[in-house]
Amino acid sequence: MISSTRIREALLENGLDILVASSPQNVFYLSGLESLTQRLLGQKAFAIWQTDLSNPIIVLPAVDASIIVDANIPYNSIYTYGNFFLYEGTDISPSDRTVQTIKNENNFESPISALLSAINSLPLTSSIIAIETSGFSFTEFDEIRKSIAPKIEAADDLLSDLRQIKNKDEVKRLKQAVEINQNAIENAIKTVELGMAEQDLARSYESELISQGAYPLFTAIGFGSHGAYPHAVPGTRTLQYGDLIRFDVGCTYSNYSSDIARTFSFGEPDPILQRKYEVLNGSMDHGIDLLCDGVSTDIIFNGVIDYVNEHGPDLFPTFDRNHVGHGIGIDVYDHPTISPGMGTLKSGMVLCIEPPYYELGTAGIQVEDEVHITSNGAKRFSHCHPDLLVI
Repeated sequence: MISSTRIREALLENGLDILVASSPQNVFYLSGLESLTQRLLGQKAFAIWQTDLSNPIIVLPAVDASIIVDANIPYNSIYTYGNFFLYEGTDISPSDRTVQTIKNENNFESPISALLSAINSLPLTSSIIAIETSGFSFTEFDEIRKSIAPKIEAADDLLSDLRQIKNKDEVKRLKQAVEINQNAIENAIKTVELGMAEQDLARSYESELISQGAYPLFTAIGFGSHGAYPHAVPGTRTLQYGDLIRFDVGCTYSNYSSDIARTFSFGEPDPILQRKYEVLNGSMDHGIDLLCDGVSTDIIFNGVIDYVNEHGPDLFPTFDRNHVGHGIGIDVYDHPTISPGMGTLKSGMVLCIEPPYYELGTAGIQVEDEVHITSNGAKRFSHCHPDLLVI
């Protein structure tokens, strides 16, 4: 979650009075609120900041009032919409009364009317409001434009830019997430045996995540030639000697994501596959070595691709990729994407670097590590083994 100081700085730098987030990810980013009704049912929630506020104004469905209390979310004021029936027993607690107060005190018929009331409660100086557009239909956004006097700008790019740079709390959560993810892979791989099904290994991996307080985000695990399917769905295929085992897996911990990839060999691997692994891992390491404040995505992309083509001309056809990595944070794919023309990397970004290789009929080979760019260079959150580990 962003700090109030950074939000105020962003508002002042961009000449804005008010900033409104509307997507689940950005509402959480600006307020700490994870609205279940928004995520599961597509209803609306908003987080609103103004330069004079020390905490956000939150707009949410009435049914979600209890989340504010359970999660102990700080707020300036809360506006709810819709109706939900909560009945009072004879022995209700102060927390229970707070839930009822939040639900009923500033309640409106619709999310748009609640949002407009919240915006109109704030003083304006520059008469410019930035609103994230993704949470609105065209009709809803037009209604907002017609109902308030200030000029409205889209906030989508600003929020994306803010989220690229992680603060200390975000870095801590991301580091914890990747540590859990690595541990889950390492513990799950200890359970492999001849004849084991992919789906059994996937269950073992996901159980390890849950036991450590994380939640599975995606689990692509493939044995042998099935590992060449980029998003391999773990199925009934069984493990045989000589198979490569490819993990491309992600989890969330404390609302922040991890995305890493590992490849193992069950028994001695084909020497050519082992050499391919070493080249791909070397290309990832090379890309990570190039990471620093101010470097362009072009340099990282070209460095990774060129390394494979220079070190493995006898192993690969001309190697190419759409990208060789991406930012990571609340979303598993935060900006930027590590591909040509995507801009300059900055200190504070957390990135995944990956050069996967998928060869249909043979195997998939994938290594992926997470890295934090600092003023002193890149610091790895995870460490892929330089050699193809034999299980």
